[in-house]
Amino acid sequence: MTSFYIISGSILILLTLLCFYLPYKNNREKTGIIVSKILGIIIIGSLISRLDFLVIFIWPIIFAFQIIFITYWIFRLFGKTKLGTVFSFILTIGFILIAIQPWITDWTFNKKEASKILSWHHIKLKKDFQILHNESGGFTDYSHTFTLKISESDFKKIANEIRNSKSFKRVFSDSQKDFPVLNYDSYDTINYETDKYLEREFYTKEKQKDGTFHFIISLNKKTKELHYFGINE
Repeated sequence: MTSFYIISGSILILLTLLCFYLPYKNNREKTGIIVSKILGIIIIGSLISRLDFLVIFIWPIIFAFQIIFITYWIFRLFGKTKLGTVFSFILTIGFILIAIQPWITDWTFNKKEASKILSWHHIKLKKDFQILHNESGGFTDYSHTFTLKISESDFKKIANEIRNSKSFKRVFSDSQKDFPVLNYDSYDTINYETDKYLEREFYTKEKQKDGTFHFIISLNKKTKELHYFGINE
């Protein structure tokens, strides 16, 4: 068991004890017992199971609930029930906004941001383009991917850059299985072409703002779409 589990689990258990103590002090012992028992079972169960995805997903929810619950009962303990309700509501909205922030980022992703990311990779689109897809996030790692419908001229320009690069391998058949493999330690760039795609894959020493440093940029030869994929592993 790592120090993360021990420290985080200990904090959640201490907060669980407060979730019992505060209602108890407010003469709501039954409420405290029910809430603390449910929280305790979930926390201990997730510690025993050692399932990372369960911990990463469930523990933040438990922590948010505990903070909201404790805040309400602290105000109620001092006879400020209405104020406790207001603060608990504000905290609830705040935690919800934090939880859906990745989706908000995806919804608000625009052409300026896409152009900025591509420019970081020395790819500049001269003509207008359309964002067909955008998605980011991850539990144990982070990735960002988007697909653009680009102009014929921009497609040809990027395709020529890939084909004329020093690291261009050759044209592979889609039925082949011996595609080039990138060496993580070398920071080399691999450029190659298949029957359907032109692809560039590389690692960078410098990371993007979102922490990604492993990138794949591919062009669909049929649809004239640019697919971008960045990940932090």
